[in-house]
Amino acid sequence: MLFVTLLGIVLWGGGTSARASIPVAEDGEGIKVGQRSTFHPGFALVSGVDSNVFYGASEEDPQAAAFISPTGWLGIGNRQVRDGLLMKPPERSARLADYSLRAVMNFRQYLARQDNIRQQARISGGGILRLAILPGRRFEIDLDEDFFRTAQPSNFDAGSEFNFNRIDHNGTLRFIGRPGGGRVGIGVGYNNQLLRFQSSDERDIAKGNRMINGTQTEVKWRFLPKSSLFFSYDFAWSFYLDCCESIGEGRNEDNYAHRIRGGFRGQVLRKVALDATAGWGFGYYRDDPNGPSFSSFIGHLGLDYFPTLRTNPHLSGYRQFQDSLLGNYFVDNGARLAARHQWRWRMYSTLGVGVAGRRYAGLPTQQEDESIEGYVGRGAREFRREDVLFVLDAKIEQPVKRIWSFGLQYDLVVDSANFVTTFVPQDGDDAGSRDIAGFTKHVIMLLAAVRI
Repeated sequence: MLFVTLLGIVLWGGGTSARASIPVAEDGEGIKVGQRSTFHPGFALVSGVDSNVFYGASEEDPQAAAFISPTGWLGIGNRQVRDGLLMKPPERSARLADYSLRAVMNFRQYLARQDNIRQQARISGGGILRLAILPGRRFEIDLDEDFFRTAQPSNFDAGSEFNFNRIDHNGTLRFIGRPGGGRVGIGVGYNNQLLRFQSSDERDIAKGNRMINGTQTEVKWRFLPKSSLFFSYDFAWSFYLDCCESIGEGRNEDNYAHRIRGGFRGQVLRKVALDATAGWGFGYYRDDPNGPSFSSFIGHLGLDYFPTLRTNPHLSGYRQFQDSLLGNYFVDNGARLAARHQWRWRMYSTLGVGVAGRRYAGLPTQQEDESIEGYVGRGAREFRREDVLFVLDAKIEQPVKRIWSFGLQYDLVVDSANFVTTFVPQDGDDAGSRDIAGFTKHVIMLLAAVRI
């Protein structure tokens, strides 16, 4: 019955990787493996406080709890990964392959008297692979893979039998040809994604299990050594695996998404890099009798400044759409400001602030889900929901000697939504239940790590 609202916050970040939610320390000097690779192992004991375990609204009496979370990780590679991209050079090199492989595992144990909170103890973990074969040459093969098992409590007070624990897989295989002198690159690729929930109570949560198959094409002209123009087209077919047989009755709708984009990536000044993309997106929900489908502008504008080798402020704005487990799709209009600095005494500090207006479209009606009585709030009559998301993340980390590191991290997430879902009364109830959207969540963590 609560499927409509509980899945609204599962992927609220809209692209935030699963690894980002697992605290790890900065890599140390590493251990040399062969001529070019470096091995980075590490272990950390994390302790902290979560102000809102079940993502409850202020009217729902949010529950706080302390936790401990041992974490271990391994990494090996000959290139770094930044923002999910392998930092391979644009020119041809002598290497046959550039790569980065990382794995992380984390166990979270809440320290609380309430059984329902203690039962949320779970393991999260997974791995990230970035591989480029024959980088920068006339024919290149790239393989990207993110595979994670993520443990997450539900958004209402429930025990371990009903949560948002899930498997996330995202893999892409690309083939890149560079005819002539190598300034022009033509790439084609295949992308596969899987989302599968692991809750033992699958009456509603299984409706969110989905597979995405898609193709990617890009033509890029590197007209300067560190700057390029590009044009791309992406197609994604999303279909839901364990839902309903009858179209329009209690199901998430399959869809076909197209994204056409073009723009500029590269260096514009000696210490300034620009990423500017503009295009159009189409999302078709042909089997939804109530609609709607998406057709509108999408784009991204990002600016990086490098005043020194130890400092990097970043500013970006974006408009994007994604298939949604809550309704048909959601549209984000947002901006993010982030900065990273390494101090002379080797301390790392990072700060990020983001805000986004999110609009869900095509919420299920009672015809599609008989448990829903209706909605109250902005956009309810049009079966829309409008949220404002605010995120703040701050971290300082101080290495001590060669292998030790200590850190303090603070995360704030605010989902401001004036929206309520009401449900049809069940047997024996005089009134149906209500789910109030929106929440505020503070998490503060202390990290003590041994890493190389």
